Amino acid sequence: MTTHVPHDNVGYLIGDISRMIRTIYDRRVEPLGMTRSQWRVMIRLSRREGCSQTELANDLGIQKPTLGKLVERLEAKGWVERRPNPADARTKRLFLSAGAAPIIEEMHAQVDDVLEGIFDGLTQADAARLDATLMRIKNNLVGMLDDAASRQSGNSPEGA
Repeated sequence: MTTHVPHDNVGYLIGDISRMIRTIYDRRVEPLGMTRSQWRVMIRLSRREGCSQTELANDLGIQKPTLGKLVERLEAKGWVERRPNPADARTKRLFLSAGAAPIIEEMHAQVDDVLEGIFDGLTQADAARLDATLMRIKNNLVGMLDDAASRQSGNSPEGA
């Protein structure tokens, strides 16, 4: 019989938790008349109003055409506006419309409710340790991705 140490299963656990959180958000956004992808655009845009579509696509880690379709749907609902960029006539800046304020408020309330449920039973110290641990793991992964990219481009640190 094989004995597994906790870190053997952490990847599966993180994947399961991520999937479950996405499912919960899917259920929460449906009554608001949006998808989780649209939710992500609205939340990020609420933090970066006036950004370009390219900047927002980069922030969200999605392709510009994909974001373009999401923005079109949000525009049709009256929640997002594209405005000319005074500095560059070729680009538009993205803004939340005045009509988006109530939906943003409800989205923030839903986020608070979900986070409260996620962290139910954890002390502040537990939550802080979890945050620090996950950030460390994320930074380790960023380093691994950077190393892999360096090796692929032929700039391996070992060859320096």
